[in-house]
Amino acid sequence: MSTQTRIKSVLKPVNDLVLINAETTGSILMRQNAFFGDLVESTVQQVKTLSQADSLRDAVDAQRAYMKEVGSKVSSVTRDNLETLREGSKSAGSVVKGALRRGRDEVSDTVDAAQEQATEFVDSARTEFAERVAPEQSGPTGF
Repeated sequence: MSTQTRIKSVLKPVNDLVLINAETTGSILMRQNAFFGDLVESTVQQVKTLSQADSLRDAVDAQRAYMKEVGSKVSSVTRDNLETLREGSKSAGSVVKGALRRGRDEVSDTVDAAQEQATEFVDSARTEFAERVAPEQSGPTGF
C-alpha cells in the first residue's frame, strides 16, 4: 500500500466525522434560524394583538395563548434538535467503530507479516550459521 493511500485511509474517518459534524450543525442552525424568525414574527403579531385588546382579560388570555404556542414551538424545536444530535452521534459512533475495527485488522495483518518475516530471517540465519559451523566436505579427508 502506498503512503498516499495509507494516509487517505487513516484520514478517512476524520473526514467522515467532520462531514457528520457539519451536517448536524447545519441542520440545527437552519432549524434554530427558522425558529428565531418565527419567534420574531409571532412576537410582533402578539404586540399588535395586545395593543388591540379591549380588556385586561382579553390581553391576559391572548398572552396565555401566545406563551402556550411559544412553549410548544420551543419543545418541538428542542425535540427535533435532540433527534438530529442523536442521529449524528450514532453516525459518528459507527465511523469510530469502523475505524477501530480497520485499525485492529491492519495491526493484526502487520503483526502476522512481521512474524512471518522474522521466522524467515531466523530460518535463514540458522541455515547460514549451520553452514559456517559445519561446512559440507566435498572430498575425502583421509581419516
